[in-house]
Amino acid sequence: MIEIYFLDKNNIEKAFDIRRKVFIEEQNIPLELEIDGSDEKAKSIILELDKNPIGTARLIDQDNKMYIGRVAVLKEYRNKGYASKMIEFLLDEAKNLNINKIYIHSQSTAKNFYEKLGFVEFGEEFLEANIPHINMVKDLR
Repeated sequence: MIEIYFLDKNNIEKAFDIRRKVFIEEQNIPLELEIDGSDEKAKSIILELDKNPIGTARLIDQDNKMYIGRVAVLKEYRNKGYASKMIEFLLDEAKNLNINKIYIHSQSTAKNFYEKLGFVEFGEEFLEANIPHINMVKDLR
C-alpha cells in the first residue's frame, strides 16, 4: 500500500535518509549542499510503500516563488510512478495554498519526466552541485 504524508521535525530524518542515499551517495553531492538548512521552512513529504519510506520531496518558498525540490526515490523503486505520485501530491497542496505557478530546478536528465507532468523549461541550462539543471515552471491556474 502507498501512503504519502507531510513530515514534521520529529520525523524529518526519514527524508534525510533517502536524500543521503540518492544525492550524497549516488550523485556525490556534498552533505553541506544537500542538507541546506532550508528544511525547517519547507513542507517535506515522504512516500511509503508498505510502511517502508522509499521517496521524498519538498515544497518551499524561495525568493517569493514556490518550488518543488529534493525529489528523490530510492534506486530500486525508480521508474514505477512513485515520483509522479509525489509531484501530484505537492501540486495539489500548492493549489490548496492558492499558488498560481510552481517552479523546479530540474536535473537536465529529468527534464522529460517533468515535461510529462506539465512543466515547461525556461532559461539556460546551469550547474547546481556540479550537475546540469534547467529551470522549469508549471501554471496551476
